[in-house]
Amino acid sequence: MRAPLLFVAHAGAGRGAFGRVWPPIADALIRIGLEHEVALTEGPGHAAELARQAAGDGVRLIVGVGGDGTLHEVANGVLGMSDRAPDGVAIGLVPAGRGSDYARGLGLDTRPEALVTRFAGTLDGDPAAARRVDAGEVSFRPSAVVAGRPLAGGATDDGERAVRRFVNEAGIGFSPFVAQRTARFPARLGAWLYTVAGIITIVDWRHRALGLAWEEGERQEGPFASVEVALGRYAGGGMLVAPGAQLDDRLFDVVTIGPASRTQLLSFSWRLRSGTHVSSPVVSVRRTASLTAEALDDRGPIFLQADGELLGRDPVTFRILPEALTFAG
Repeated sequence: MRAPLLFVAHAGAGRGAFGRVWPPIADALIRIGLEHEVALTEGPGHAAELARQAAGDGVRLIVGVGGDGTLHEVANGVLGMSDRAPDGVAIGLVPAGRGSDYARGLGLDTRPEALVTRFAGTLDGDPAAARRVDAGEVSFRPSAVVAGRPLAGGATDDGERAVRRFVNEAGIGFSPFVAQRTARFPARLGAWLYTVAGIITIVDWRHRALGLAWEEGERQEGPFASVEVALGRYAGGGMLVAPGAQLDDRLFDVVTIGPASRTQLLSFSWRLRSGTHVSSPVVSVRRTASLTAEALDDRGPIFLQADGELLGRDPVTFRILPEALTFAG
């Protein structure tokens, strides 16, 4: 019989952060005698596979040790194609990544003793130890290349639709190119690599004509630099993209950047740190439970990222999954 707690660890996340954060977590687990297992991921998609199998085997708490990408996979593995995780199955996070934006948005106490106490409380059924949080779903068209980067796993441009869940944010337009460049930059830059990647992307950025169909029935067409669909407040390594977003309000905060000059876009590279970008007349924030977006110009596809993972291309449809997950923390 398996242990009730499984840690799914991406040992290479966050400049080798696993080697720094795990020993005190392990010590705290031993001190309180909390039975657990540890599984190390071997490549893209493996964390989702491990989480899926664990949920099916009756593991009650599956904790990602890594960054937002690791948590993204764990959530996808637990949810599968359901709108809600199986009863009695919770997820958690030990932040060990470059961005850790989900933990930041939750205000998660990342001290080892605090985390392990939360995990133990969740397994004991303490309602104060865990919370229900929303997730997002995005359907899209797979693509072999996203934002100039070939995708692993044999993705093709065969026109078939794909579905992925996300926990923190997803974006089209500008942000997939930033995510693509971030993956190529040296990890020693830390969270600032997102800012550097953004500035480089701005240099040759051109707005795209998009059509947005909102759940409320309105259709919006025009030039956009970016459309960010947020569950959490932070993205891109500490950038306050959606200052008013809540992880449990059953709505996305959709942040759109309209036709902005390069000077304005460059200013956003810094204003995003404090959330003051939302006061710009070219920035709009709207709450909704679903949104569909597609390219209207003839300049090729609009690309998609979710939780920093490059996924595919338009047309894309976002849908909220209310209280889809139980999160220990």
